Amino acid sequence: MLQLLFSVSTLSAMVRMSAPIAFAAVGSAYGHKAKIFNIGLESYVLTSAFFATWGSYLFESALMGLLFGIVSGVVMSAVFGIFVLHFKSDPIVIGIAMNLSAWGFTTLLMYNIFHTRGSVMDSRIKSFGTVHLPLLDRIPFVGEILNNQNILVYAAFLSVILAQVVMYRTPFGLRIRGVGNNEEAMQSSGVSVLKYKWASLIVTGVLTGAAGTCLPLCGISMFTENMSAGKGFLAVSAARIGKGDPLKSFLACLIFAFADALSVGLQGFSIPSQLVLTAPYIITVLVMCLTNLGELRKESV
Repeated sequence: MLQLLFSVSTLSAMVRMSAPIAFAAVGSAYGHKAKIFNIGLESYVLTSAFFATWGSYLFESALMGLLFGIVSGVVMSAVFGIFVLHFKSDPIVIGIAMNLSAWGFTTLLMYNIFHTRGSVMDSRIKSFGTVHLPLLDRIPFVGEILNNQNILVYAAFLSVILAQVVMYRTPFGLRIRGVGNNEEAMQSSGVSVLKYKWASLIVTGVLTGAAGTCLPLCGISMFTENMSAGKGFLAVSAARIGKGDPLKSFLACLIFAFADALSVGLQGFSIPSQLVLTAPYIITVLVMCLTNLGELRKESV
């Protein structure tokens, strides 16, 4: 059991599985800093996964699949933004409505476009390939974990670094954080609050579109109903645990991905599969509870 916890295969799977959660969590971090609570990321990821599959199928190109996935993520953000920012609807209600409708929407599209239910597999659906980094060959153990990963995995890591720089080292990030901290003060200083909230939503759409693309085009070249399987919710949780900080949110993503990778390995043991598959979500609840306890202790002091 201990060998499974820290084996190369488990840790390599953790890195691979963290990519879609990391993309979506970084996107959610922008919304968190702009004081937009968007629980609808699950619908973004699922819808983007379908359109990425469709784009790859139409053009037999993984890059076109990524483009379709990102565009669909931006469209989902636009729908959310119109209702929340302009119609002043409750963001939680809109987010839940989008999550509930995404499964039926993608299933309907799959039936009408591919004339099938359950899953779509076709030789025309192309995935992104793995990347071999010669420099990592020189690092024992770590190189085995990080090397030969899908290109989108490395892109997810890069998005975390870029988001950290943008959030804390650029005027754009400063204004996003200012909008979240005090809208009235930012408005009185001449900054358009609506403009920066829309900007944060667009960035969220782009990154969650990439997150959705990871699911079908990171090697398996297929789409299944409800493929997101809670990864949007995990991303929202990671962003809240990290308080909107991209790097801290990414660390939470690694914890969730480790639990997910471990659940795959534990299926070989005589443990009920239902219990094993709940491991990532149990870990999520525990991490959030521990985070909140830490905040309560700070406030009491």
